[in-house]
Amino acid sequence: MAVLVAHVRHRIAHGFGLGDVAARVAGALTAAIDREQAEAASARDAGTSALPMEARVRIATFFALACGVLFLPVDGSRVANDVLASLLILYAAHAALTSVVLIASFTARGERHADALAVGLVVGHAVNLLVYVSVWPRHPGLPAGMLACLLMGNTVLFGWTTGRVLVLATIFCAGFLAVGTQSVPRGAERPELFVAAIVLAVGAMTSVGCARLLSLLRASLAERQRELTDLSARLMAVQEDERRRLSRDLHDEFGQSLTAVNAYLWLIERQTPEEQGEQRRRAAEARRLVNRTLGGMRALSQLLRPAVLDTLGLLPSLDALLKTFGAIHGIATSLTADGLPERLPQELETALYRVAQEALTNVARHARAKRVRIALATLGEELRLEVEDDGVGLPPSASTTAGTGLVGIRERVRALGGQLTVTSRRGVRLSVQVPLAA
Repeated sequence: MAVLVAHVRHRIAHGFGLGDVAARVAGALTAAIDREQAEAASARDAGTSALPMEARVRIATFFALACGVLFLPVDGSRVANDVLASLLILYAAHAALTSVVLIASFTARGERHADALAVGLVVGHAVNLLVYVSVWPRHPGLPAGMLACLLMGNTVLFGWTTGRVLVLATIFCAGFLAVGTQSVPRGAERPELFVAAIVLAVGAMTSVGCARLLSLLRASLAERQRELTDLSARLMAVQEDERRRLSRDLHDEFGQSLTAVNAYLWLIERQTPEEQGEQRRRAAEARRLVNRTLGGMRALSQLLRPAVLDTLGLLPSLDALLKTFGAIHGIATSLTADGLPERLPQELETALYRVAQEALTNVARHARAKRVRIALATLGEELRLEVEDDGVGLPPSASTTAGTGLVGIRERVRALGGQLTVTSRRGVRLSVQVPLAA
């Protein structure tokens, strides 16, 4: 047995060959974390939440495994021979718990219960540290510091509530004092135990303060986000009012003026003597230019604010938009509607029309598509708008950056309390889901 312990101690002092193993584990976990962060960035650009809980659990397991690899040689080189076997068992339990949580985080059930996995990981490591105190009570400052770091680090990483952190901190402090007073022998080690308890208490109070501060910051951030959303909605409403006014002015004032000029030119053409053929030709040319100007003015008026949107509603407006789009760009178009009410709230109709208009603009500019489809459907109390093309799809860089078109679409959808999803496989599929009560 002594020979075995000496061999293990020699391996700990000189390494188990853990360098290569640790490097491989760290590389694999780092790659997994990088993928999670990339997916979180893509989700954030698409309008969803930030780094998911399961990714945070994997980050925590990475740090836990790294701490185990770093502290095992240090502890193993200074403990007594009769404690070494128990110490190895504790580190094996540490690695086993971390590995089980890491593997579980990649399962569907683990992703659904990622918060429970996080609590189990932290509580399991805390229990392991308390057992460490009972096995090796001569230096209680190390496990006390580890417990404090465990509380503070995971409070920030997982964004726990103040109540949860307070409960965990109380349990950790009480457990440390109970195990420490039973395990640490009376004598010179008692003051070190009390110092370690003070360190743990300070760390626990710091954790509770961090949780409270994070809660206040999250509330402030949510309020700020709400204010920005309201501001965006107001700006869009002002923009629509301005477009409506410009459209009315273009149609009423400029349209009437140009129509009168056209009529005057027609009269000049009819009343000009036969010998003044050149003047007649120029008058006819002027009338042709005025007609072309009238057509451009009507197109501009339609672009700013289609009159059919106010008079007939969303579906006829999208139908006219698609027909014009297909005629100009030579792209086959289709429009389907399922269970759509005859009229929707004006703000909702305007927002969905602008979303479809911006999506079609992106198709014309970037997609090189041959077909584009718009579908409208009601799903219970929600309305879904889909714009899909068969073009080249989004470039790889689009997962981390977004053009102003997608930003505008996202802000319109967010102002309505809806959700935007953009997928790119064979072409691009843009899906907007908003509540009908918007």
